[in-house]
Amino acid sequence: MHDGPVQDIFAALSQLQVLDRSLAGDATAQQRAGQAVKLLERALGEIIEGLAVQHETLTDQAIELDLPADLGDCALPTKIAIYRILQEALANGHRHSGAARQRLTVERRGSSLALIVSDDGKGFDPQRVLASEEDVGVEGGHFGLRGIQDRVEMLGGTFAVDSAPGRGTSLTVTLPAE
Repeated sequence: MHDGPVQDIFAALSQLQVLDRSLAGDATAQQRAGQAVKLLERALGEIIEGLAVQHETLTDQAIELDLPADLGDCALPTKIAIYRILQEALANGHRHSGAARQRLTVERRGSSLALIVSDDGKGFDPQRVLASEEDVGVEGGHFGLRGIQDRVEMLGGTFAVDSAPGRGTSLTVTLPAE
């Protein structure tokens, strides 16, 4: 899916959530805004599922997806970050892991959202990769592990990579939902 429509859906959802909160006292308008929010949230879930299916089709790498039906209210920058991080994490896993499959989990953790992308591939030394100048910044439209870490830190989230040569990789990102 192209970034423009995804960002437009995220923006529309955020605006409807603000509108819904401002309609206190008008039950009919609040109900309609709430229904529109639910439709857009469902569309976003389908976009994430579509990204996973597209990745499977293009790479022949299976994706096991664990995505709840309702992630609840979430700030627009967090939604965009989750989508971008997911794109990059799946691409990195395919390019570098040698794994036959990846697992993607998105879950609500109190006032935060967590994204976990893992694989059963060959693994790597995360500290070496993060320290490498080759992985810093945008190169050819990809921002790599360092870019994911920087994006997460800018939003006040946490970033962890658990990997070692020979035992696969798990990337866990937690971002504030509000």
